[in-house]
Amino acid sequence: MNGIYRSLTALLLLLTFLPGLAQDRDTLILLSATPDIPSKIQEEKDSLFIANHSPRKAVIYSAVLPGLGQVYNRKYWKVPIVYAGLGGLAYGIKFNGDRYQFYKDKYKYMLDNKVNEWEGISLKEAEFYKNYHRRYRDLFSILTAGFYIIQIVDASVDANLIDYDISDDLSLLIDPVLIPFQNGNHSFGLRCCLSF
Repeated sequence: MNGIYRSLTALLLLLTFLPGLAQDRDTLILLSATPDIPSKIQEEKDSLFIANHSPRKAVIYSAVLPGLGQVYNRKYWKVPIVYAGLGGLAYGIKFNGDRYQFYKDKYKYMLDNKVNEWEGISLKEAEFYKNYHRRYRDLFSILTAGFYIIQIVDASVDANLIDYDISDDLSLLIDPVLIPFQNGNHSFGLRCCLSF
């Protein structure tokens, strides 16, 4: 299990330090035979959406029904992620809760009847599995509550940044660099260049 976390961490660090550049502006100019009135209408609709947009509503919607705040913010692609996360965590709670109840009943039966082994499971194994599944049921419950709070925070942040404008000239470049010192020695490092 530790190897998987190390591999994922190494992959994340590798992707973090790759050069990333913002997209360049398209040079293709499309000529339209229709007047520019529909684009003005769309701009008015978007400006009305931004003017009437409330972060408080996004938080309330997301708290009442997970994913509704993301829909309110027009981030529809996040809704399946919210429900997949909550569904997976709920499955973890149900699975470990059922297994916990099974081993709890088995452990109680073995203690009450003073049986050291029953159906190929010893008393010590039954106690271990009971505690194991109880621990993971509780852990999945905590993770579910955390995920629920995170999706509320996500809706709030999206709602607050709905009118935040990022310039087209934004770029971040991360390069390895050889740093010289006064005594003639050199050291390796990373150089970050943010252009805007």
